[in-house]
Amino acid sequence: MGGPMVNVKQGWLRGTIVKSVVGGSYISFKGIPFAAPPLGDLRFSDPQPPRPWTGVRDASKEGPKCIQIDYITSNMVGDEDCLYLNVATTSLKGSRPVMVWIHGGAFIMGDGGDDMFGPDYLMKQDILVVSIQYRLGVFGFLKLDHEVVPGNMGLKDQVAALKWVRENIAQFGGDPNNVTLFGESAGSSSVHYQLVSPISKGLFHKAIMQSGTMLFPWIGTPLSVETARRYVAVLGNEITDPHEIVEYLRTVPAAKLIEAQEQFQTDEDRFKFLTPFRPSVDDKSKEPFMPKPPEELAVEGFDVPVIIGYNSHEGILFLLTPHDWMFEELDKNFERTVPADLIMENPSKVSQVADELRKFYFKDKPITTDAVSDLVRYYGDTYFLNGTQKVVEYQQKKRTPTYFYKFSYDSPKSLTKLVYKSSMKGTSHEDEVPYLFHPLRFADLLKIEPNSIEQTVSDRFVKMWTDFAKTGNPTPQIDDLITVKWDPVTRTTKNYLEIGSELSAGVNPDEEVELLFKRISDIVKSNLSQGEAND
Repeated sequence: MGGPMVNVKQGWLRGTIVKSVVGGSYISFKGIPFAAPPLGDLRFSDPQPPRPWTGVRDASKEGPKCIQIDYITSNMVGDEDCLYLNVATTSLKGSRPVMVWIHGGAFIMGDGGDDMFGPDYLMKQDILVVSIQYRLGVFGFLKLDHEVVPGNMGLKDQVAALKWVRENIAQFGGDPNNVTLFGESAGSSSVHYQLVSPISKGLFHKAIMQSGTMLFPWIGTPLSVETARRYVAVLGNEITDPHEIVEYLRTVPAAKLIEAQEQFQTDEDRFKFLTPFRPSVDDKSKEPFMPKPPEELAVEGFDVPVIIGYNSHEGILFLLTPHDWMFEELDKNFERTVPADLIMENPSKVSQVADELRKFYFKDKPITTDAVSDLVRYYGDTYFLNGTQKVVEYQQKKRTPTYFYKFSYDSPKSLTKLVYKSSMKGTSHEDEVPYLFHPLRFADLLKIEPNSIEQTVSDRFVKMWTDFAKTGNPTPQIDDLITVKWDPVTRTTKNYLEIGSELSAGVNPDEEVELLFKRISDIVKSNLSQGEAND
């Protein structure tokens, strides 16, 4: 049994040498426990330190995914015992920049493994990549508004993984003082949560946010303890005492908890893409991860260099199978689709806000199946663009650099077109991921042909992302590949980089949409008492 060996605080690990799909090889350690298995009495508890082992632990295979419904097969996969991470590095000597990846999946699905996130492309740039798991759905985000289960266990799992990195990554040839946290979708929202949480301070030094902030309406909408009570009722038990709820839920098999979670979404939730369990204010915790509402924390901002951006047609992913009933419902009850974050300050303004949105996106015409591209824009802008633009604006006041991008390369070979069989024009949510990572599950389907535009787009992403991880600047030098200098935003100018088939620099992307949301904000604030409006 040969293979590279590393001694971490819990014991010895044996990894493997992996042949890269782009030539050469790298060193891989998989399935490393960064916390104790969250089983039995530890179900719904904050993560506990990993347990030591004797002898040499085999680190050649990934740990299980966290238990979930697979989005392609609709089968239940994974395990409750899932708090493991993977490390990929080019050498165990030296001290190279570390990039820690947090996967997306709306906090209910996904995992950090090679299925979607093989590190082969990133390894070309001599960095170290860590990909982590965290508890999903009810296991990671049950909230009882009580210290027995205050919520955000899944986000605290991410903190535990970052602490493991700080303590152990030097053994793998990584620099614990140069860690970049990056993620996409709910993974990117997680990065934003980590940036503002008091318990993550100092655990990483730079951040990259791809299509995700904690201000998105499908993530940030407040959770109530009522959700947990309704959930328990779905399981056939009418109890309200937090201690009794936890004791009862710890006796239910994990698979049954996931099945109940699936049955639990209301039509309204589905319409607004709300999952029943998601991040929330956990001020009843002994050590709160999110002591205040996300809106307040976002305004305060963070002092870490960041890349943040979105894709041109994020909404495509939500409308892969547009149903006739959706259009009928939208046409008749458009107000129901107004995202909660737009009217949170003054819900009485919902009909005025709905009118404004309907006029802008649907020109007051009936909403029929012909309007699918308008609907893509409506959902993309309200669910992704607005929250991203707000974070950029808050960060314009900070001294640390904020690099803003818009990804718009619409490839016929994109993830959404080939895997999800979409025929819609535009760059969907998630479409940038296979340019950064080699997705083993779709290796043949998403193969990047040498000398293609896709290859250039991939090389650019990898170079800018890893240069940022190394230096804090995504374009330290201009050459044949990186043809444009990417300037950060300033207090007065919203600079951005458009990443299409070419790179181009500009200011104020999608300005007309930004002005729409400013108008909506003015509508919502009108008639509020002066004190409330200034809050």
